[in-house]
Amino acid sequence: MNAQTFATQMQVRHSRRRGQTMVLSVVTMLILALMMAIGFNVAHTAHERIRIQQAADAQAYSVAVLQARAMNVNAVLNRAIAALTVAQMSLHAWNTIASHEVDMLNAGFFAFLQVSGTEASKCSIYQPQHCWDAIEAFFIALDYLNNKNDYNDKLEGKEQQFNEAVKALYDAKKALYGQEKDLVSKIKGEINGGNILKDMLKKTAPQAKYATALDSINVQNFMCTLDGPQGAVDACNGSEPLVFQRSRQPASERSKAMQNSANAARSLFNRMPIMNGGAKLDHDDFNAQSPFMVRNPNKMMDIQSEGSYNAMYIPGAFSSRVGDSEFSKSSDNGETAANVGSASGFGFVSVDWRHGQGVWFLGSSVFSSQNGGEHTGAVGDNHSEFKTIALNDNEATYISFNAHSSPSSNNDWGQPNAYGAVTQDLRLLQKGGKGAFEVNKTGTINIRIGDEQRKITLVPQTEGVAVGKAKAYFHQLGGDWKLPPNGFDPFWRAKLHPFKRDELRQVLSMAGDSNANVQGPVEGVE
Repeated sequence: MNAQTFATQMQVRHSRRRGQTMVLSVVTMLILALMMAIGFNVAHTAHERIRIQQAADAQAYSVAVLQARAMNVNAVLNRAIAALTVAQMSLHAWNTIASHEVDMLNAGFFAFLQVSGTEASKCSIYQPQHCWDAIEAFFIALDYLNNKNDYNDKLEGKEQQFNEAVKALYDAKKALYGQEKDLVSKIKGEINGGNILKDMLKKTAPQAKYATALDSINVQNFMCTLDGPQGAVDACNGSEPLVFQRSRQPASERSKAMQNSANAARSLFNRMPIMNGGAKLDHDDFNAQSPFMVRNPNKMMDIQSEGSYNAMYIPGAFSSRVGDSEFSKSSDNGETAANVGSASGFGFVSVDWRHGQGVWFLGSSVFSSQNGGEHTGAVGDNHSEFKTIALNDNEATYISFNAHSSPSSNNDWGQPNAYGAVTQDLRLLQKGGKGAFEVNKTGTINIRIGDEQRKITLVPQTEGVAVGKAKAYFHQLGGDWKLPPNGFDPFWRAKLHPFKRDELRQVLSMAGDSNANVQGPVEGVE
């Protein structure tokens, strides 16, 4: 082989090596491009999954916040309604005390008529002093009557003002109840795909779709935790584990709850025991108090000058309460809160003057009822119709928390759930369109390895589904949580909450996830 031939062969071999390097370089670049494309797609998919999960959590949390805020505002309104009821009781208490003053003067009049009669029965030419005593006792009785009439006229002059004040308080309660109804309607509208949730979804995941199938579930969770007239609160539907359904209390029970709240704030007043003779507030049971006596009050002694004037009360207290249709003075709270009133304890007056005695009964009450009010005792008057806590819609009633009949950890003590679910094509970009790194419309490429045809998926073709759960829960302030969830204390808050397995399956299925049969462990109670 000559030198020229050798050089030619070496040149050919060198050319062949350069071609092999180019092929290897092209393959390598292709693999790197595929890896880069897969990396971009994996990163984009993970980013979009995080985005829609945040959107689902934000949606669920927003619904829970709406529920909690509605509960808190409603609790404040209920407290205001109870406070107005207490104000009504205070007005009735004032009127009862004023009426009792007239009643005591009236009792003095009849008692001294008896004294005058006793003295007259003893009058004779041998005992002329009894004749003068009979005349003097009769004039004292007239003084009692004149004072009674003066006080009665003054009290009757205030009757119209009293009626107007009681009615104004009732109208204020009715207006607050109207605000409660408006609040429930607005919160229901926002939970049921309202603008708040729509705007939130546009900001967190603009390309995602909201799973509207859960709207009714969220609405039912809200409605089932409310208790009120049928015209103000919709029926409670749905089933566990998504909705903890419960039956509502009858209107009379809801009325008793308001009665308990009002009576706890203002129960008994102006109790005057024998030992100290002064007025003081006392919250003991009305029926449990022992009788007491008022001896020689200054106003009465100014009229009769001498002798004794004793007023005995059984059971011995003034009471200002919300009671039944004829105003019960009992504090057992067993009746509806349809009416408000005040009453003195039943009693009697006994006078002892010179040679005679006299006895007359005591007892006065003022109440406003659904069937018209009544003013009993020495002052008699029937004022206009006033209601306190009505039992039907369009009256002065209220909306409260509907407690579960058997509260436990299994039903989260009846506290409402809130769910969120969104779906999105994970290939979509935040501002619309799809990524430039996609190879084709299907998001896959086909390659041959030996005799086998393989498919590489660069972008998942199915839509991503994300679900979230939150809860409006009652958190009593302080170290111990002894206070159960209720509609009078504004301690409601919101938080994200873990799913239970069956609950997660149902929510995923309602969100449109075809792989909703969750088999693995789920955070939370199974």
